[in-house]
Amino acid sequence: MPPDSTIADRLLEGDRSIAGELATGLLKPRRDNFVERPWGGNRLCAFKNLEAPAGRTFGESFEISADDSDDEARLHPSVLELADGSTITLPALLAVHADALLGEDFVRRYGRRFPLLPKLLDVAELLSVQAHPPGNTEVYVIVDAEPGATIRLGFAADVDAEWAAKLGVGRGHQRRLLQLFGADSADELQALLAPWFARRTAAPAELSSVLRARLGDALGWREVSNRLAALHETYWAALDALNAVPVKAGDVVYNANPARVTAATGKPTSAEVHALGNPERRGVFALEIRRPGTTFRAWDNVRFPLRNVDIEEALRAMSLTATRAEEFMVEPKLVRPGVRRSVDCEYFRIEHLSPSGKLAVGVPASGPHCLHALAGRVRAERGDGTELGTLERGESAFVPACVGAYRLLADDVPADVVKVTVPPYVD
Repeated sequence: MPPDSTIADRLLEGDRSIAGELATGLLKPRRDNFVERPWGGNRLCAFKNLEAPAGRTFGESFEISADDSDDEARLHPSVLELADGSTITLPALLAVHADALLGEDFVRRYGRRFPLLPKLLDVAELLSVQAHPPGNTEVYVIVDAEPGATIRLGFAADVDAEWAAKLGVGRGHQRRLLQLFGADSADELQALLAPWFARRTAAPAELSSVLRARLGDALGWREVSNRLAALHETYWAALDALNAVPVKAGDVVYNANPARVTAATGKPTSAEVHALGNPERRGVFALEIRRPGTTFRAWDNVRFPLRNVDIEEALRAMSLTATRAEEFMVEPKLVRPGVRRSVDCEYFRIEHLSPSGKLAVGVPASGPHCLHALAGRVRAERGDGTELGTLERGESAFVPACVGAYRLLADDVPADVVKVTVPPYVD
């Protein structure tokens, strides 16, 4: 090994001694694994105590990203900063040292990856209407939400292919508008039309003077007016077909087919159709827990520039059966002092840990898992007092399998930490 090789170099070359040391404590990725989204806001940097870049807004922070089979996870891997300042991605580390960090049994079951993709979401505007492949459920732990905030989740009444056909017609109207005004007008159209579509009572006449000036002839305006009216109707028909689910800080929303729906279809439990956020732009800040996998957009709420939409694939992935908003709300249940459990399914278990100055929360030995600090500051230590690392609001940690049992202790201010585990579970 060259004398000037870094710790990262040595790990990639297969140095087991260093990997063994890493496997005994919390692995905290860099906090700035941000992704810009057209619906994003400006809360992520503040939540993570980072300086916000001027003029940029972020919609997602990939908290633990170590599964290259997912296109987005591969583009935004978690990055670990090592003791000498060198860096290594978590997927690259697992590719070489999975047995030490994940455990041999885990590797046989899942491969050399961590099969979850937890994210923080700053939803400042309405997201697309979307679905996921069978088996891909999601949980939204609401960290904060503006008064009156909602998300769209599950169909409010049974729908059929006619609903999807309407979306296809609307997509055609959208393409034609962009053709009429020119591809270079996409950003201008978005700024002008987004707030207009979001008002239920909006009328094309309100846009007449602005759009006529750009279009230049009355005949063209009549076509634009008709297409805008049709698109406005489709925009609201798409949203009104879904349940508007009120959310507030502390809520846990489990996006999964209700048991009665799964029993009727015989298919794997999957996420219901959803569109996070709301047309009123009442912000929602949440921790999302999901498996890596494809997202199928059925409708993008007339967003410009046009993004990829696959209505047919989305429709195939959806349950078209009516649901109720309350079927998705989960009340965490106390399992032991300082530990509540909200979701316990075949893909992940979610527990909410609440250590305080008066209560240390014990975590039993288990397979690899992740921790997400939503409030306060904690330190993790073994029973003999050996410190494993600290975690403060906005930070996440990957906990290797051989860390074993530990406990979380907080300062005087109570902390809120979400622990996410994949099967097999240890009670």
